[in-house]
Amino acid sequence: MLAGACGGKSRAGEGERREPAASTRAILDQAREAERARRYDQARELYLRAARQAPDRASEAIAWRELGSALIFWGELEEASRALGRVVALQPRAVSAWHDLGIVRARLGDAAGGERAFRRAIALAPEEPRPRVALAALMVRQHRWDDALGEYRALQRLDLPAPIRRAVERAIELLEVERRRRGAPR
Repeated sequence: MLAGACGGKSRAGEGERREPAASTRAILDQAREAERARRYDQARELYLRAARQAPDRASEAIAWRELGSALIFWGELEEASRALGRVVALQPRAVSAWHDLGIVRARLGDAAGGERAFRRAIALAPEEPRPRVALAALMVRQHRWDDALGEYRALQRLDLPAPIRRAVERAIELLEVERRRRGAPR
């Protein structure tokens, strides 16, 4: 219910640099090219080399972030979780990395770890809707109706694009119906 409704890239969190050092960028460009050519083993090695040879923490975090994104795309979630863990260790305020780490942990069956990561992203960027949407969806999957409603209601207080606002309102309606069906108090 609404998972991924806020798709696309989130805003960079405080302290999250978007551009790596030139030397790291050159290696990452090669990695992306290898990935486009479907030479995934070569791409992996290049992403790892970019992380190892990065001249600063921000460039290293970007290299790990790109590797994490590639691993998610390749379906290698355990490795993606480790790569994203490196990102948040290097840049603890990287909201998008915390969000994606939450998604990966939840998909791996670690709902508690996913929830912790989403809550960290929310704490860092309370106005960013993506982690809140993901947390609410996780709670729905766990049948935690009241908790999910709380997150969707918090989303209502944000400045959301009209389609997202309508989806949030619809999610609230559906959860209210589910609560009534189960006899839960308002």
